[in-house]
Amino acid sequence: MKSRRPETKTFKTISFRSSFYIFLLCLLTASLTVGSCNKEEEEEGVNMPSMSGSLVFDLPVYARIGDRLTLTAKGISYPQESELSYIWTGPDVFSDTLRTKEITITVPDSLAVYTIKVTASSDGYYTQTSTHDITSVDPEFGKSLTGIPVPARSMCDLRDGQNYFIEEIGSLRWFLQNLNYNGPDKDAGIGAGYARTDVMGQVMGRLYTWEQATGGQSGSGLGQGPQGLCPDGWSVPTDQDWEDLAKALNGGTSVPFIDNWTGLGQKVMVNAEFNGQPVWPYSPNTTIENKFGWAALPAGSATNNFNNYSGIFQYGFWWSATEKNSTQANYRYIFYDQADFPVNFTDKNSFGASVRCVQLID
Repeated sequence: MKSRRPETKTFKTISFRSSFYIFLLCLLTASLTVGSCNKEEEEEGVNMPSMSGSLVFDLPVYARIGDRLTLTAKGISYPQESELSYIWTGPDVFSDTLRTKEITITVPDSLAVYTIKVTASSDGYYTQTSTHDITSVDPEFGKSLTGIPVPARSMCDLRDGQNYFIEEIGSLRWFLQNLNYNGPDKDAGIGAGYARTDVMGQVMGRLYTWEQATGGQSGSGLGQGPQGLCPDGWSVPTDQDWEDLAKALNGGTSVPFIDNWTGLGQKVMVNAEFNGQPVWPYSPNTTIENKFGWAALPAGSATNNFNNYSGIFQYGFWWSATEKNSTQANYRYIFYDQADFPVNFTDKNSFGASVRCVQLID
């Protein structure tokens, strides 16, 4: 019988124990390392609480060049105001970083889109940031809105001194611009410019509900619409007035009011620009003609008591004075990506659309 070799067994035992101790040492080292990392992460604020509330500030989407606007940061409910600090940044709007809750800015003369940002911070909390864009607008004809030919005729609205280009088309004289009458009480106001900005009313016309536009009076017959918000001697166009326009646009062929008016939308769209960008985006489906200088603009629409706005530089909407029924009224619209001039209807009191005024030629 061969003798055993105890030295081999002794060697394995020692080797196993050494490996076990090394393993324990590695675990201890890893534990210390992880603990150290967690401590560093806590020191760097990974587990900091968030502020309560949402940081906001009010800023109009559009503003007249040179206007002075006061902006106030608000919306953080905790921590307390005394523990908060604010940093405002706005390249080209103000020259330096501002550190205060409220600032006053001057809208630049250069026609462009500007971004303004405010950041709220407090020791021991994550920061919050709020960002808004503002577009500077020069409402003088030929400044922000360019490319519209100047017609030979115009009329003055004696109520507020505003001038409107006009043209004889078919049996009627038409406004070549959207109405921008604000009513006798400027503080109360009637309708609204897009995004509740008066300056866009001056450029694109105001938006009105049907009840506002017509004074709640339906009309029918050529040149027999209600005066509504139009100047003396002018009226909101009826279904028959719109049909008269379609006939002129269609080369003398009559088109019923309740019709898609195929191809007639592009005939009144105007190839103009707003702050250097096309008011009607390019579409291979349309060929802009601006026939009779009608100068259709995509002024968009308003809903929810003039608190929501949409469709600017994509859609144009215009009221008919002829109601559809006791609660709804018709409007015509143009979408940039189609050549037609369709008709639709909506509630008389909830939708804001543009208005063109007409006058029967004697």
